[in-house]
Amino acid sequence: MFELEYLLPQLLFSLPAVVTLTVGVVLLWNRRGRLLPRVRALGSAGLAVLLAGAVANLLYQLLLPEILRGGRLMEMRLAIAGINLLFVVLQVLGLALVIAALLATAPPATPWRQPAPETGPWDQPAPLPDQAAPPWDQPAPPR
Repeated sequence: MFELEYLLPQLLFSLPAVVTLTVGVVLLWNRRGRLLPRVRALGSAGLAVLLAGAVANLLYQLLLPEILRGGRLMEMRLAIAGINLLFVVLQVLGLALVIAALLATAPPATPWRQPAPETGPWDQPAPLPDQAAPPWDQPAPPR
């Protein structure tokens, strides 16, 4: 049914993603009491979508030789393109949910009560007309 030279690379390339996402789900589950509800919901949804896509993609890659044996490649071309598009949509949706969960952890912006006072050399009063200006403030001599 499966050829080892096809099966082994597919497992070696796909299993790290599945294991990493599973560890992410476990870590999120363990810290669920310390997270805001919206962070927990967005993170869980994002990891679930990514994990479902990774597992479905692994199964698809493992079953692809059997699918292609049943029909010709030219006949299956549209179905394969549609399945690949579905996996891309799952990947993008899952990443968007995880990013939204990260952004939801930020505290709300608190505006300043009043503008910061402007202090510095530009706040010094202008020199009186009878005082001579320092040499660096003198206009350049004409050429």
